[in-house]
Amino acid sequence: MMILITRRMKVALSLVRVAAFHGGASPELLFALLGSYVIGLLSLSSVLPEPLARLARWRSPLWRALGRCIWPDSSREIPFVEVLVADGLTSLAKVFFDITMGTCVAMTASGYSWTASESAPLWLGEAEPFHLQHGNFSLTEAAPSATAALLLGTNPLRPGLGEALDQCGQSPLPFLAWFVPFMIRARQCMISAKHAPDSTSQALQKVNVLKYMSAAPVVFFAMCHGKALPGLSTFTLLGPDDFEAMWAISAVVNSFFSFSWDLVMDWGLLNPSTPLRSHQFGLRPVLLYGGLTGFYHFAILFNFIGRTLWTLRWSPQATVFLGTFFLASLQQAAEVARRCLWSVIRVEWECVKRGVRCDDKKIFPV
Repeated sequence: MMILITRRMKVALSLVRVAAFHGGASPELLFALLGSYVIGLLSLSSVLPEPLARLARWRSPLWRALGRCIWPDSSREIPFVEVLVADGLTSLAKVFFDITMGTCVAMTASGYSWTASESAPLWLGEAEPFHLQHGNFSLTEAAPSATAALLLGTNPLRPGLGEALDQCGQSPLPFLAWFVPFMIRARQCMISAKHAPDSTSQALQKVNVLKYMSAAPVVFFAMCHGKALPGLSTFTLLGPDDFEAMWAISAVVNSFFSFSWDLVMDWGLLNPSTPLRSHQFGLRPVLLYGGLTGFYHFAILFNFIGRTLWTLRWSPQATVFLGTFFLASLQQAAEVARRCLWSVIRVEWECVKRGVRCDDKKIFPV
């Protein structure tokens, strides 16, 4: 329930963002949009009238779970609810990138520059300008997701915003914000491995750490491609095209690793004990949603599409047909839907493993 409501808040804020950019971008609008995210977060702890408070009882467990994701209790294995919330944070990684980039652009364009001079960021010294094309924007030199949706809309930028984006696109801070959720989840796996009941469970937790750390090359090569590392051209003969190729290869590895883990470990599917000539082939013996014909096969296909939709970034046809703004919005909407479906089957598999009955009122303690 908490995960689904969090996803709805993300969709609502995205709709506000889309509507606001109908009139074009400006520093004031960026501050207003960033403030809407802050207000949305504060609404989780605001005082509500009694009828609404009863409907929003999920807020307190969500806050506790978020706090324990950031400051986990290393003396015990990580509870399932904290695992579920931290996995949700990994789906928001690109949103954290966008918010950090948007904050930098808004502050720089408003005169609160994060740079040492007008020509180069404080952490770069001398740097080449970040590529930006006006018109049918081709902004994604350093942005892996919806930076264009967050910053641009469909109208040309003001000159000040374009210059600010040139500077902030070379900052490592948005990339660090992108990687933080994966670090949080990897740390959880390390703690769970320490408290694993047997060697097999311990090994699986360590493999899970590798899965989340496989996002590190993706972020690193995207950062190199965006020229967000100081003195990069001095120490390497590789150019932006080379880093983009390595970025794409590392993203393929990460997506394949994550997709395989989704099916086998998070969903318990691809069970070899299922009968060969039955509708459960390739699934598992116990299916709580088995009455929904094709549900699991659809989930597998949709999860694969959601995990690989990022490849449209390298499709000129998709960029021309949809435009950068709507393409990024489509990718984020697909990730929301994919994570919601993932959460449903993940909770179902946990119930199957624990033998939880449908009439149990409290499945996972928080």
